[in-house]
Amino acid sequence: MKQSRILSLLLAMILVLAACSQGGTETKKEDETIGEVTEDTTIVFWHAMNGAQEEALKAMTDAFMEANKNITVDLQNQTGYQELQQKLTATTTSPENLPTLTQAYPDWMFNPIQDGLVHDLTKFTESIDSYDDILDGFKEGTKIDGKVYSMPFNKSTEVLFYNEEALKELGKEVPKNLDELVEVSKAYKEKTGNAALGFDSLSNYYTTFLNAENAVFDDKFDPTSEASKKAVNYYLDGVKEGYFRIAGSDKYMSGPFGNEQVLMYIGSNAGESYVKQGAEGKFTPKAAKSPFPATIQQGTDIFVFESAKDNQKAAAYKYLEWITNAENQAQWGVNTGYIPVSKSAIESDLYQNSDSIIAPILSEATEKLYSNPVLRGANDAYREAGTVLESILADPNSADVDSVLNNFKTTLEGIWN
Repeated sequence: MKQSRILSLLLAMILVLAACSQGGTETKKEDETIGEVTEDTTIVFWHAMNGAQEEALKAMTDAFMEANKNITVDLQNQTGYQELQQKLTATTTSPENLPTLTQAYPDWMFNPIQDGLVHDLTKFTESIDSYDDILDGFKEGTKIDGKVYSMPFNKSTEVLFYNEEALKELGKEVPKNLDELVEVSKAYKEKTGNAALGFDSLSNYYTTFLNAENAVFDDKFDPTSEASKKAVNYYLDGVKEGYFRIAGSDKYMSGPFGNEQVLMYIGSNAGESYVKQGAEGKFTPKAAKSPFPATIQQGTDIFVFESAKDNQKAAAYKYLEWITNAENQAQWGVNTGYIPVSKSAIESDLYQNSDSIIAPILSEATEKLYSNPVLRGANDAYREAGTVLESILADPNSADVDSVLNNFKTTLEGIWN
């Protein structure tokens, strides 16, 4: 009996020690993940930046490595977004070949997240003070099921570009809502005979209009609804009457705008350099907040893969914190035309005193941002919306809106399911 009691006590002690040891291991792993990099570490970053954007990324990364001698960031350019997406899709079947970090649009990563391949960054974002400084609209776009899976990187939204001299000659103020947009456009059409405005992205236009109608473009959305018809007919009426147009063969509205074929257009703030180039020597281009209540937030985020080792994850955290801090984001915005992701960067002297026509209006333009939901099939559905709208607007007098939207509903059901 005594021997039995001794054996029981010994067994209990072994279990307690095992539990303590297990708890210690969990704590150590967490410390390694969020803590310091304990040895020389290389992290691989797949990206799709080119030209001035790639040069800015290299400069920011070189400065990071100078400040963190034990970390090497291997920047691997995947040529472009399409090539990057294809490589990511192909490599997820062999997770051991994935990089430490990747640039990606959130909807690309939906399946990898569901498959457990993407690292949850929630604890990391809770551990850095600078995360609170990031624009709320950008932060919301990084979350799936309440967890943070990425950090905002090269971001953009839509603004209204306009010809300052032509608008003054028209005797009109910058339109601040959709009714004023029609009013100014009709006045310009009446005076010049030309269309006044076009939207660069028809997919963006459609989902942004829906957002203004409190409708969400997700797998429950009905494209035959009144909100959808209102979005289509707002643009369609303008094209029929000649005060709106689409980009069509020009592909982007910055071309017609620079050639003074339109008074204004709504497009990505990242198109600023093309606007300036097209208008040079002809007129003064200006920018204003989009007349929609909220504007879409776009661009890629940076994701960390679960297959990375603990030291690599810790190094990735340091790198993410570095490239998203206010000073670096202000410089990034100046050098690339993308939106700095933090409020402090937008309001900084460095950014505000640059020659950007976006900088003075960006705080207002980013006050209300929205994101389309990240769901399986979301990217295909979003692109299809633009294709459908273009088919209607390219032949406005013959378009059967109800029929087209009914077909669109069937197509979406196939995409979502």
